[in-house]
Amino acid sequence: MRSILNKHDFEWMLTLFGTAVGAGILFLPIQAGLGGIWPMIAVTLIIFPLTYLSHRGITRIVASNKEPKDITGVVEQDLGKNVGFAVSILYFLSIVTICVGYATGVTNLVESFLENQMGISGFPRPLLCLLLLLLLTSVIVAGEKVLITVTSLMVYPLIVILFGLSIYMMPEWNLSVFEQPLVPNDVLRHVLLIFPLLVFAMNFSPICSAFGLSYRERCSTPEEAVKRTDKIIFWNCLILLIFVMFFVFSMVLSSTPESIKVAKAENIDILTMISLNHHHPLIRYFVPLLAFFAIASSYFGHFLGTREGLNSIVRFAVERKNSAGDIKSIRHLNKYTTIALVLFLWALAVYNPSILNMIGMLSAPIIALYCYIMPVVMMRRIPRLAIYRTRFGGVVFVMGLVAITGYTLAEMMA
Repeated sequence: MRSILNKHDFEWMLTLFGTAVGAGILFLPIQAGLGGIWPMIAVTLIIFPLTYLSHRGITRIVASNKEPKDITGVVEQDLGKNVGFAVSILYFLSIVTICVGYATGVTNLVESFLENQMGISGFPRPLLCLLLLLLLTSVIVAGEKVLITVTSLMVYPLIVILFGLSIYMMPEWNLSVFEQPLVPNDVLRHVLLIFPLLVFAMNFSPICSAFGLSYRERCSTPEEAVKRTDKIIFWNCLILLIFVMFFVFSMVLSSTPESIKVAKAENIDILTMISLNHHHPLIRYFVPLLAFFAIASSYFGHFLGTREGLNSIVRFAVERKNSAGDIKSIRHLNKYTTIALVLFLWALAVYNPSILNMIGMLSAPIIALYCYIMPVVMMRRIPRLAIYRTRFGGVVFVMGLVAITGYTLAEMMA
């Protein structure tokens, strides 16, 4: 019997883990902290199987294909070009809303740091936002080698330091929250609010297509590719659950409800909130830098994914026209879509939309549609995927609907 994970498997597991761990977990404790301990425990009990089954489903669609193709190519093959185009749009929408949240978050983070730690107030938000977006996007424009170097310097220390911070905050845990009364209606409402954000924080679906394609190319049969990817996803989800929820519980238990309410009102992440409430120089000045790295590293990958999705949409539109002149005009497509995305993100980040509301009402629902709903439907409609149907497919589908509607319904229950 082969080992649980070989070196190549472990490298891919780190890639999946790094895709999920980023800015998402910095905003999750804000929403989780508003609901008390019982909703947090409830979502912790259900998120592992749902994350595993949903991401396994989207990866199996690619890994089980007879010929190596990405998710769009597989869908076009099985359901036609129009459905493939719809998936491209869905993929684009699932990522672009995340980029808006990151552009807003990094602006608010630096703005807060300048005002509260550095004593610099009144810096024009439009200019600050533009400078930050140009700085972050310049790393992407510099090329793959620079991007990989910068990202690796950020991600792996970030994971270690976030875990260390979770341990560091343990002496400040307030365990009296376990004495809170369990009110079913309140628990249900806050579960509906937290669940979409947890789906967002545990999401690594943007990389699942490339992951499944890599193993389909590497393995001699689709069955072997599915078997290997299933195992990697299982271990990744288990480690992700421990890391994310330990961080969330540690941050919430060491924070006061009042400070969390202020953080939500000011549209800032949990690390920025901690830096404002602690006077220790290491916490006050180093933690905002950590938050910047978390948002920046997530921004890089999601900006690339957003641009890739936008490029696919533009190319599809050009091919529909079947015009040689139009095809020549997309030679510099990356340059044009990069400029368009930066301007789009800048305009929305200056407006400063609520990040929690954006994640709960836009990002998480689209992720759920792509990662929870679509694989279940495809396994019902495509004959070659019939062997991968499970009795839990209906549960994943229903919880996908909960992720799509839960946050809005909970807000209406308030």
